[in-house]
Amino acid sequence: MFKTIRFLKHPRKLRHSPMRRWFARHFLDKRVWKPTQHTLSGGMAVGMFITLQLLPIQMPTATILAAIFRVNIPIAIALCWVSNPLTVPFMAWVEYAIGKWVLALYTTVPTSPFPTHLPESMVEAWIVLKEHAPVMLVGGIILGAAVALVSYVATWGCWEIGVRMETAKKMKEMKTTAV
Repeated sequence: MFKTIRFLKHPRKLRHSPMRRWFARHFLDKRVWKPTQHTLSGGMAVGMFITLQLLPIQMPTATILAAIFRVNIPIAIALCWVSNPLTVPFMAWVEYAIGKWVLALYTTVPTSPFPTHLPESMVEAWIVLKEHAPVMLVGGIILGAAVALVSYVATWGCWEIGVRMETAKKMKEMKTTAV
């Protein structure tokens, strides 16, 4: 594995291939794999935002966004598992409610109720998707942005509290050993 990384990061190889240069700059950077205050908080934000989008390709999307923003990739990928078959119905309901409320302020919203069962044919599925997908998209983006902001601030604050507690503990130990 290390030989592959050295091969990909070799200056001669990077100079001739813009794709390899982008890949090395974003995916082979040690900061995106080792948690620091910034990368962990950013990875939490990216992961939570993508989790609330209810996309079928959450993990690749989280990986690419985490690499672009240079935040912790493993955390962003791990948080995609928050949206699982047990949590998706609740998340979809909340996204739909938020999307319907926001869209009602600016435009018309679907009058038919959100389906409680799976459509029986592809035509029914397409009609339901065409009518309710924009509402879910708006709700997902708004909810995802809010939860991403809260998770970033909470993770940053928890890291800061941990660092301060560790510093206070070291200072206390230094005082007890000095006396």
